[in-house]
Amino acid sequence: MKKSRIDIQQDILLKLLKPFVYIWMFFDAKRVVRKNEKIDFKRKEPFVMLANHTYLFDVVHVPLRFKKVPFIIASQTLFTKQPTKFLVSQVAHVIPKSKGKSDLKTIRRIYDVVNKGYPILIFPEGNTTFYGDTGYIEPSTMKLIKKLKLDVITCKVKGGYLSRPRWAKGKRKRHFLELNYDLTIPKEKLETSSLDEINEIISSALYHNEFTFQRERMIPHDGKHLAEGIENIVYVCPHCQAINTIESKGNKIFCTSCNKIGYIDKYGFIHDFVFDNLIDWNKYQLNFNEQLKKTKIQSNGFLNFMEIETEKQIPIGPVNVIYDNNQLIITGSKEITIPIDQIANPTITLRRDFGFEYKNVHYLINLEKYSTSFLRICQDKY
Repeated sequence: MKKSRIDIQQDILLKLLKPFVYIWMFFDAKRVVRKNEKIDFKRKEPFVMLANHTYLFDVVHVPLRFKKVPFIIASQTLFTKQPTKFLVSQVAHVIPKSKGKSDLKTIRRIYDVVNKGYPILIFPEGNTTFYGDTGYIEPSTMKLIKKLKLDVITCKVKGGYLSRPRWAKGKRKRHFLELNYDLTIPKEKLETSSLDEINEIISSALYHNEFTFQRERMIPHDGKHLAEGIENIVYVCPHCQAINTIESKGNKIFCTSCNKIGYIDKYGFIHDFVFDNLIDWNKYQLNFNEQLKKTKIQSNGFLNFMEIETEKQIPIGPVNVIYDNNQLIITGSKEITIPIDQIANPTITLRRDFGFEYKNVHYLINLEKYSTSFLRICQDKY
């Protein structure tokens, strides 16, 4: 298939910009690259690359070494607001996908670019990890790579999460990233492998526990606000089992119900709060989802409507969002009550942007806090 004008434009711009991107990523994090002898960064034939999603800029680091720049499958929200809209539509190779649901338009676009000779890069979790371990992978990803009949390369990313935790408001020092490339499934093996076998191979190749890695490496990430923002992802106090009573300031974590105080150290570990890491804390709080649904959750925010077809984000204004008695109550710039069981495709993007569909309207609310609590009362996948 012949390349389009925009394909050629992006190829030229990416080639010109690549030296500057190398410099940018050099200052973003100390990067260690590991690969086996089966990986050729100069390969010309298309392939599918899968990577775990640890922080915002691994989407730049992961494909950077390859001479032929892959098309990245990314959230459609990036196409709705400048300046990212210009970057992903005019400069970078990006294919938009709606989070939380299958997208035939995306699949057709993937086949088009593969037929033009381009590789594809997918972060199959669909979201940057909140807690530090590789999350749920959609089974549709396995169906896609089997149908594409291309070599499957994986890149396991280590170190990125604790360098820049997705939930954190405070900055860390000494950013570090380790990229591990492997030809995980040759295309010949895809033909004889079942979807379950492919899923097992990919899940094993991509699974990473950041805290296990950190216990071995103990890379310091100093900062003065290491705990701030943690109330967006932990909602059960492990000491008194109170819900949505966790707060943070500086490096300290505290519960407003039992007054327990802990802190996060420069290595990313928690002290004096039962669990020393967020992966174990999250596993614990998942047992309280029924109690969470019986509580009241409240946060201020800013509401936008998303026009997916026209790729526009329409600002509506400040709102107050309350969850109570299986309803989402929005007041302020928009007044509406939404039954939870009628919400479709709930997601959290970036740190605390709560998105969902209701009666064919796409809502995107930038919440001040409790983003994971709002997400968990709407679904139990993530």
